[in-house]
Amino acid sequence: MARYIEGKRDAELFVSGSLDLLLPQDSVARAVWAGLERLDFEAFDALYKNDATGRCALNPRSLVAVWMLGLLRGITSSVRLASLCGQDIEFRWLVGDAGVEKSTLCDFRKHHRGALVSLSTQVLGALGENGLLPGEHMGVDGTIVRAASSRHSVKKRKKLESHRRHLEELLQAKLSQADGEAASEEVKALDRRRERLTRALEQMASRGLTGGSEQLTVTEPDAGLKRQKDGSFAPGYNAQVVTDLDSGAVVSAQVVDSGGDGGQLQPQLERAEAALGAVRASAGGGLQSVTADGAYHDTLQLDALEQRNIECFVPEDRNTNRLAPGVSPEYQADRFAYDEQTDTMTCPEGQCLKCRKLNANKTAAVYQAPAQACRACPARMQCCPTNGNGRYVSRSLYAQTLRTIAQRWDTDAGRRKRHARWVVCEGAFARLNGLLHWKRNRMWHRAGAEAELLWRQFTHNLMLLTAAWKPMIPARQTR
Repeated sequence: MARYIEGKRDAELFVSGSLDLLLPQDSVARAVWAGLERLDFEAFDALYKNDATGRCALNPRSLVAVWMLGLLRGITSSVRLASLCGQDIEFRWLVGDAGVEKSTLCDFRKHHRGALVSLSTQVLGALGENGLLPGEHMGVDGTIVRAASSRHSVKKRKKLESHRRHLEELLQAKLSQADGEAASEEVKALDRRRERLTRALEQMASRGLTGGSEQLTVTEPDAGLKRQKDGSFAPGYNAQVVTDLDSGAVVSAQVVDSGGDGGQLQPQLERAEAALGAVRASAGGGLQSVTADGAYHDTLQLDALEQRNIECFVPEDRNTNRLAPGVSPEYQADRFAYDEQTDTMTCPEGQCLKCRKLNANKTAAVYQAPAQACRACPARMQCCPTNGNGRYVSRSLYAQTLRTIAQRWDTDAGRRKRHARWVVCEGAFARLNGLLHWKRNRMWHRAGAEAELLWRQFTHNLMLLTAAWKPMIPARQTR
C-alpha cells in the first residue's frame, strides 16, 4: 500500500526576519510608499491635536498608502482593508504592523479632502519638474459613474404623495386603536417613514420639481437619473476629466450637475489652468490647444478660446447640420444666399427672407420669409411642407470661427490630435474605471462622488510619478 507524507497544516510557524525582508523588492506597496515619501504631509499634521496629550496617532502617510493600495486591488471596503492590515504582508508593511480600526480608515477617507487636494497639487508639481506635465495640449472628456443609490430609490412626485397619504391614513387608524408598547413602537416607525417622505417632497420643491411625473433619487438627491454605459438608466454622476495629451497626467477632475458634456469645455479648461497655476514655473509655456469630442461643441466657448489663441480641435455636433425633415436637398439652408449689405437671405426661388430674431444663445440670426409668399410658392412642398408660417433659416454669427475649426479638424494635425485624444483621454478613464475599480461609488452623495474621483486622480498621477505606470504617449510623439 502506498504511503504519503502527512500534512501538518496546524503546526505553528516561526518566521525569522523583518517585514521589510519578507516584502518583495518589486512590490507595488514599495512603489506607493516611495512616491508618498516625496510629498509633504504638513496639511495632515495640522489636523492632529495630540502634541501634549492623547495617544500617538497612525501616520497619515500610512493611511493614504493603504487606501491607494486598496484602490489598486479593487478593495474599497474599510472593513476588508482593516482585516488585511493585520493579515496581508503588503498592508502590514505599509502600516508598520500597527492595528487599524475600520472606523479610522472610513473617517480618514471622508474627512481629509482639503489635505488630499494639497497632496494632489504637490504631485502635479513633481510631474512638471520631471517633464511629465508640459501643460500645453489638453484633452477633455467625461463619463457617467453610478451612484451608491439603487435604481429603486428613484421615485416620482405623485408616487411619493400617494405613499404619504397612505401612511397618514395608517397613522390615524393606529392612533385611534393604539394600545400597549408594541403599538406605540409601530406608530413611531410609521411616523419616521412619513417624515422621510415629507423631506423628500420638500427637497423636490426646493429643486423646482413640482410636476407629478418629476423624479428624485430619494436616498441621494444630488444623483440624477443618467444613462449608463450598458444603456440602462440609474442614479449617477457626471465626472469631467482634463488630461495632458503629452503624458496622460490627470490635471483636473470634477463632478458636475449636467447630464451630458455640453457647455463643459471652457469651465473645465479654466479649472485645469488654475490647477497648473501653482506649478507653471516647472511646466510648459501655457495652454496651446484643446481637443474634445463633438458633445463639447459650444460656439461661444470655442470663440472665446480661439480669441485667446488656443487652437480648438472639436468636431461639429452631429445634430448641428442635420437636414431639415421633409425638405429636398436643393432647398436646404446651405442653398440660401446671404446679402451682407441688406442683411437678408434669398431662397433658391428668389424670395427674400428678412432677419426676425436671434436664437436663444445669440449665436445665430434667424431669417424668415412671408407666409403668403411661401403658401403661393410652387416649390412649397419641397421647401417647407409642414410650416405654414413661412420658411425660416439660421445664419451663424461666428461662421468664420466655426469654419476655421472645422477645416483644422480635417488636417493632418487634426487627425493626430484625434488619435491623441482617443489614446490619452480614453486611456485615462480606462485606468480610473478599470485599474482603479471605479464602476460604482461606494461613498454617498455628491461630496462622496467627488472624494472618490479625487482619490483616483491622486493615485493615477502618483503611479505615473513613481514610473509604476507608463505615460500614455500617442504614436504621434515619436515622429
